Amino acid sequence: MPPLASRFARYAVAIGATAIAVALRAAVLAPLWGAELPLITYYPAIVVSAGLGGFWPGVLATLLSAAAAAYLWLSTARPPNVGDAVGLLLLVAIGSLISWLVGALRTAQGQLAESVRRLQAQAVLHQSAEEARARLAAIVQFSDDAIISKNLQGQITSWNAAATRMFGHTESEAIGRSITMIIPEDRLSEEANVLAAIRRGESVEHFETIRRRKNGTLIPISLSVSPVRNAAGEIIGASKIARDISARTEADEQRAVLLAREHAARKDAESANQAKDEFLAMLGHELRNPLSAISNAIYILDRAGKPEDRTASARGVIARQTVHLARLMDDLLDVGRVMSGKAFLDMKPLALHEVAQRVLGTFRETAQLDRHRVTFDGLPVWIRGDATRVEQIVVNLITNALKFTPPDGSIRLQVVPEGRSAVLRVADSGMGIGADALPRIFELFVQGPAPPHRAAQGGLGIGLTLVRQLAERHGGSVEAQSPGQGRGTTVTARFPAISPPLTETDRPAPLGDSSRRILIVEDNHDAREMLRSMLEVWHHTVREAADGPSGIDIALQFKPDVAIVDVGLPGLDGYEVARYLRASGGAPGLRLIALTGYGLAKDAERARAAGFDAHLVKPVRPERLMEVLAMTHRSPDT
Repeated sequence: MPPLASRFARYAVAIGATAIAVALRAAVLAPLWGAELPLITYYPAIVVSAGLGGFWPGVLATLLSAAAAAYLWLSTARPPNVGDAVGLLLLVAIGSLISWLVGALRTAQGQLAESVRRLQAQAVLHQSAEEARARLAAIVQFSDDAIISKNLQGQITSWNAAATRMFGHTESEAIGRSITMIIPEDRLSEEANVLAAIRRGESVEHFETIRRRKNGTLIPISLSVSPVRNAAGEIIGASKIARDISARTEADEQRAVLLAREHAARKDAESANQAKDEFLAMLGHELRNPLSAISNAIYILDRAGKPEDRTASARGVIARQTVHLARLMDDLLDVGRVMSGKAFLDMKPLALHEVAQRVLGTFRETAQLDRHRVTFDGLPVWIRGDATRVEQIVVNLITNALKFTPPDGSIRLQVVPEGRSAVLRVADSGMGIGADALPRIFELFVQGPAPPHRAAQGGLGIGLTLVRQLAERHGGSVEAQSPGQGRGTTVTARFPAISPPLTETDRPAPLGDSSRRILIVEDNHDAREMLRSMLEVWHHTVREAADGPSGIDIALQFKPDVAIVDVGLPGLDGYEVARYLRASGGAPGLRLIALTGYGLAKDAERARAAGFDAHLVKPVRPERLMEVLAMTHRSPDT
């Protein structure tokens, strides 16, 4: 019978069994037998108590049974005698013996059951271990990686099929031999280091090295080694996994070669691009010097000549073509910088209608609009932009319209707000654009068919490309529309509109109406003479120098209000002249204007760093020079 778990229940059973035995003897057997066999019902109670409760509950049932028998039966039936005493003693002795035997049997049953449970658990564990070993063996056997075991002396103890495929040795050839059979001689020290780490209980993870095949060829592998322990936890060997990384190594080498080639190509491209930029900058410098001299000379001739004399027409042609050449050169030098994102934009609140009106006024002053009917419709609208670059957009759109519109044709310049955009629109009645060419007109060097009247106009096909790039740099866009050949073209540029600023902070303040003492430091004789003549026409007192040292000497003696210095002077350049004059303290209040043929943003920054107050790019328009001479001290600009 199964034992009871609770101690209280075991002793309760002993008491209950004894009570049942007393009741059974009194109620059932007494009417039948009288006083005969008074102890017969107590033995089963003792057996039940010992079987369910163990030794001590059996003893309790024995003592309770002896007490009940003595009190209820033996003392009342007749006087006590020796036989009754012996019977009680036998009841106690036999009950105790039964309790011991049944308790021992119960304990033995429990131990047997526990042993059976342990054996069953061990059988389950053994079965699981066998299944795990079978799965591990299958994994090892069919793995794509070479899996090899060795003892602490480096002798191979297991060798899977992948190891045979990788190294060429069969299992029978490998087991029992030293692992050094696959290690090149120059890498034997690696094995000693690996075994030393294994003995310390350390693992080696993803160690890339070289191993040798049976045929002597070498193979790059990634190696992982882990210690192998016995049941007692002692390290008895190592297990290593080798992965063939030939494909990856080859890919890495190819990638390294490609990266090296790409790096070299990029370096060559950067060098070529830098050489191109330097060449273009030098080209611009060399071209701007004669253009500056020609531009100033024409200005002086216009002031000295008469409108009706025979040279007026020739002066107009020279003036217009000089402006045209300057614009072509600016577009050529700018388009590369703008398209590569190298052009610096000085973004400020800008009245787009004022910019358009100012540009149109310049065109009128230079008589470029005399052969066309040009109208302007402008409404106040503000954008955030670079004044010089936005002006460049307007100039290129008007120039493009003039090129493709025959004499007496009409051109309309319009600036209006549309929704959240500020719209600049140039519409002409010119040659128009065919449907096949319309999508490509903003591409570099793309031009429409030249009309007969355009023979003297020229062009490089970069103006509209520059317009699109500059518009996009301002967060805007540009599009062209044309009904077809001979029906005119409309080009529309859109910019994000902003609210008008509360104040205008960039308006120049005049120095005064009196003449200025001005020093010119310029090594080009023609440019220097024409600039001097133009300044003297404006009633300024002018001194000139052809190089840096003489310019410094004259500045310290003449004490000019303004010094216009060419930065490209031979020997001591204009930057050094500016730094010397600022550091010497001998020309307090002097305003320095850099005059240069280099128009990059870095040139303006360099001028600012050297101490210049303004930065003008040749050829300088007379009205621009007047504006700068009338300004108080401000940061250099282009």
